[in-house]
Amino acid sequence: MKKLLYKEFKLCLHPAVFLFMASVLLLFIPNYMFELPCFFICNAIFFVFQQCTLNNDLLFTVTLPVGKREAVKARFAFIVIIQLVFLLLCIPMMFVHNAVYGSQNAAGLDVCPALIASYFIVYSIFNIIYMPTFYKNGYKAGKSFVLSLIGIFAWIFISNGVFITAAASRDVSAFFAWIENNIDCLPTTQAAASIQAAAIIVCAVIYVVLTIVSCRISERNLEKKNI
Repeated sequence: MKKLLYKEFKLCLHPAVFLFMASVLLLFIPNYMFELPCFFICNAIFFVFQQCTLNNDLLFTVTLPVGKREAVKARFAFIVIIQLVFLLLCIPMMFVHNAVYGSQNAAGLDVCPALIASYFIVYSIFNIIYMPTFYKNGYKAGKSFVLSLIGIFAWIFISNGVFITAAASRDVSAFFAWIENNIDCLPTTQAAASIQAAAIIVCAVIYVVLTIVSCRISERNLEKKNI
């Protein structure tokens, strides 16, 4: 596993990963859909798969003295590392954004801990859709990405729609007022901090579970494929 992961970093790390890591700077833009930077790192992962497809990396990997399941696990570990590194880079930028602009965001979810929870959901959607559909055939990276885009942008637009509506309707709806005071805000009370911490934990668990499920499905799909 360690040697396969080393292979991933040496042969599969596309320059687009470094380019899209810089999309963390989009968190410095005021009034922006702040889930979009998370999407861009998923786009970078697509470039990784596209490059590997063009270079017949999957064929090369399965000719090594390793099983197909180990090859899939190594790719998943590689992808998870990329996703979590980007997540860690976002945290200091969130502090910088709030220090300069404040946490308010007219375009959707504020720059607050709940944004991290939303990032975990974006990653979960990408992993559970993209990976199994890719490993079902082993070469249609573009088709798999389009399918994952549908899920990702459905989440981004629906969630941001809810938060925009909550900001506009907080004075006429107790439910929307609760969202604004506890989720779509930088926590200023113990209750809001606890709710957003719980949201991060729950969404992180969802990310872990769906990534593991996706890995298992991908392993089965690749084992059925005659490469």
